[in-house]
Amino acid sequence: MKIGIDFGTSYSSAAAFCNGRIEHILFNGQPQFRTSVFFPDRAVDISGFELTFSHEQEISDGIRAAKSSYAKRVTKYNEDVAAIEARIRAAARNNNPMTKEEKAERRTMIAKPFLSSDQDLRESAINAIKRRWLSDEIVKAKEADIRLDAAIFGEEAIDALFIYESGRLVQSPKSMLGFRLGQAQRGYITGIVTRILKHIREQACLQLGQVVRYATLGRPVKFRSSIGPDGGAQAIAILTEAALAAGFEAIDFLHEPSAAAVAYHTSSVTAHHALIVDIGGGTTDIALAEVGTGDTQPNILNTWGEPKGGTDVDLGLSLRSVMPLFGKGVCPELLAPVFMDAVSVSDLNRQKTFRGLSFPHTPLPYAYRLAQLQKPGIPVRLNRDVEKLKIELSETAQSERSLDYIEQNLVVQATDSHLALAAESFMRTFQALLAQVASEIQNYNPTLFLTGGMSRAPYVIEAVKQAFPHCDIAPSEASLGVVDGLSVYASLTRDARAPEHA
Repeated sequence: MKIGIDFGTSYSSAAAFCNGRIEHILFNGQPQFRTSVFFPDRAVDISGFELTFSHEQEISDGIRAAKSSYAKRVTKYNEDVAAIEARIRAAARNNNPMTKEEKAERRTMIAKPFLSSDQDLRESAINAIKRRWLSDEIVKAKEADIRLDAAIFGEEAIDALFIYESGRLVQSPKSMLGFRLGQAQRGYITGIVTRILKHIREQACLQLGQVVRYATLGRPVKFRSSIGPDGGAQAIAILTEAALAAGFEAIDFLHEPSAAAVAYHTSSVTAHHALIVDIGGGTTDIALAEVGTGDTQPNILNTWGEPKGGTDVDLGLSLRSVMPLFGKGVCPELLAPVFMDAVSVSDLNRQKTFRGLSFPHTPLPYAYRLAQLQKPGIPVRLNRDVEKLKIELSETAQSERSLDYIEQNLVVQATDSHLALAAESFMRTFQALLAQVASEIQNYNPTLFLTGGMSRAPYVIEAVKQAFPHCDIAPSEASLGVVDGLSVYASLTRDARAPEHA
């Protein structure tokens, strides 16, 4: 059996094309999982944990306390808003009325309080209770080494660090594959990727009821790299080694935009040209393809790519809206590289540098907050909150997230202006790539097919429309377009040594 695997920077997925339809491999009931993995120091069976009546009472009390605190903050917010409105009216009475811009600036100085949903509050409370329970269990454990077989994946991997309190959390290992790696680092990263691919293969075998021996893996046109073209070759070598160690007998690779073209091709009933725009977490890839021809596969005419994606926007938003809470722009002794190291959660070397820093001359509260950020897993959790801010700010003018795992009552507030500034670097690269493609395909009038998590962002969609104003946009599945095509391609290139029942 051969499957398609979209091993992504932010999320990963897998699918098989069986009996004329695509079957997505499910991970905790979902067709994809966050590309994060946690390895606890000690293997403790968390299935032995049960919520008791006293636990439920504790959770209810906590939710009530959170709502009470929120009510007080709302009261204070309303008082502050009333005070500002009073100042505006007073200025008008004194014949010194504020301009429209001044009024708007005064009003935006105060962010509306944020209250997590009951479900989020409950999950946070359960994690705290589990952490206490596990602290007792871990004392009993005799195994002290990192256990690859005890790995936890996805969103649960990030939460697990705060339950187990010890272990290793890795996010977005794909973004590390093309960077300069020492021998030990390369072995470590290969082991991480191996465990993720093994997890995918095990789930596929279980769900499909067959032994999965072969796979087609998606790959970007250009990997993120610090060593030029050699980074791409290194990434392919690591992925190949990891896949074989994970139990696959053979694998092949397909450019991710070409895979999305395969998916679009299967649903096209008339021959036409399509421009596939795949904007993921780590890379942006484009392919021009002839689809709907009646052939088993589309005809890929050209591909383009840049090693930038949604994680670059996350990094920019973190620097602009979050790092000021840690002293950026406030403490002159803290230079820009400190904050870049802190937010670069996918760069092992930068994270190691940041963890090794001390801040003896940094005043409170910034020294304390930076020390908290140096704790294992905290940068990843902060990055997840920044990603949520990014998504929310694509739909609303302002948003906020609680950072109480850094400091009690610490809240980050951000606006759509922060997001626009955070996305500037990525958008310059993206718009330049679109302009290059547009100039090279002037003789075509393709249908646009957008896929990848960032293809949902309104500013991304608008940029594509501006670059190709006369082209129609086809409906697409942002999250699964690539893996759908990989599964179809895998079925068409199934190794002759692997019979259907294998």
